[in-house]
Amino acid sequence: MRLRRSVHPYLVLILIAAPFLLWAMLLIMPTFDDWTTLSSPNHDPHFMQYFLPFGPTWRPGDALFGYINGLNYKLFPALNHVMIWLAHLGSTFLVWLISRQLGFNRTSRSIATAFFFFSPCMLGTTLSVDGLNQSYCHLWGMMALWAYLCKQGRLRWVLCAAFVLLSTFAKDNGLAWAVAPPVVAWGFGRIDKRTLAKHFAYGLALAAAYGAVRLSFPYVDTGAHEHEQEFRSLASKLSGTAKWVGYTWLATDYIALLHKPSRNLLVAFATFAVSVPFILTLFLSHRQVWKSRTTYALLACLFIVASPNLLIAMSVMNAYSSLGIAALLVGWMANQFSKSTRWLNITFILYLVSALFVDAHHWYMAWQTSLPGMEMAAETVRKTGKPVRKVYCIIIRDTYPKYSSFCVPYDEAYGWGHSVWQITGYTWPESIKDTTLAPSPTALAEARILALRMRQKGFDCVWIANKGHVEIMK
Repeated sequence: MRLRRSVHPYLVLILIAAPFLLWAMLLIMPTFDDWTTLSSPNHDPHFMQYFLPFGPTWRPGDALFGYINGLNYKLFPALNHVMIWLAHLGSTFLVWLISRQLGFNRTSRSIATAFFFFSPCMLGTTLSVDGLNQSYCHLWGMMALWAYLCKQGRLRWVLCAAFVLLSTFAKDNGLAWAVAPPVVAWGFGRIDKRTLAKHFAYGLALAAAYGAVRLSFPYVDTGAHEHEQEFRSLASKLSGTAKWVGYTWLATDYIALLHKPSRNLLVAFATFAVSVPFILTLFLSHRQVWKSRTTYALLACLFIVASPNLLIAMSVMNAYSSLGIAALLVGWMANQFSKSTRWLNITFILYLVSALFVDAHHWYMAWQTSLPGMEMAAETVRKTGKPVRKVYCIIIRDTYPKYSSFCVPYDEAYGWGHSVWQITGYTWPESIKDTTLAPSPTALAEARILALRMRQKGFDCVWIANKGHVEIMK
């Protein structure tokens, strides 16, 4: 009886759902760049180079997990899933802890916590094998905010700086957390404007120091420049901003809306209609929240922590970067419903119903589209018959439309043939070179001609991946 009084029902729902989330995550296999991410098994004898800046990024956290996975390939992708799950649980607890520190009432901090845990905005990170960087970037950033709000003196600065650097080592955009904590503190009246300016300057100094060290290090040139122009385009910025806003605030089934083979406008509209009353209730029911500096401070912080992705590339995974601050904003606004909470709870329950449906649908699609990769890998090993040293992989691009990491075509699940390494225990082949052909009526014939040329150039075997099946040319 005492437990029922002390633990809010929304938090009980999280406790019930958490093990099911882990089970669901463990069923998802790698797809696309999951096979080549720094956190995938790394058997390079010169693995230490991956702890240095790697192309345009510096993610020693990913490099560490790549080394650990390389010690035992059977850990991958389960270890990644477990660590991402733990990070999401940790961030969920921090939302609750910070909400309590900021004085939110029991219902408000429970709403903020449940909003964070169940929001469809978490799907791109928690359901991705390579979501380690984003999940830990967010976790350490929230830890920096907690340290700033809860500690004093030298300990505050040591902890805050350490957590910001850990966030940045997980993913570069974590550096934004260097200036976010004092903005939140000022919004809640914990510091004055003068202190805000001073501490904001400290954060900028930390960012500058990191930048100087970062630029002084040598880096591994990956040659990954093909998408730079796409990231700079206005269309890319508008699309990224729309994803960020949509996934952050609405539990709408975007697969049913945007993925043509799965399109179901009735489902998309129903999930939108069920989830939107909660957001409208928060933002429109109490006009006094728009007269408070707290609201604008949290909104500013929301943009601050999302700004690196908004400026470069905002994907569904990257939208997770500001979800913790969005949850605090939800909690703050819910906290204004000090007397009339019935309608707030009704609309939030409707939001949760929609979120759970969207979460389940996105997970199911991510799981189903990840399975063919391993099936194709097993077919490749069976047809190849014996270990080979040098392989050339020709992929005929699938016409099945892609939607983030949830709806992935066969060729991307196959991962340029890298999925075969998981089947062979990374013992063979020694190397895989690849090329991708555009789909056309003559693509398979072109692939076979190219395969003959590659065999003449010394490749032991050529794999041709086409529409979920693999043809072998020895």
